Amino acid sequence: MIDLDRKLIAYAIIGVVVIIALPIIIAVRRKRHREKLRRRGIKTYGH
Repeated sequence: MIDLDRKLIAYAIIGVVVIIALPIIIAVRRKRHREKLRRRGIKTYGH
């Protein structure tokens, strides 16, 4: 029983970290992509 609880807690922590980190990673990647396009001289990005 204790082993199952430990696994559940571990998966819960991993899940929470992924849920929090995923939007941040996506936002950072979008921003980098936009900056790259801006450097290339493409003014309309994202619209």
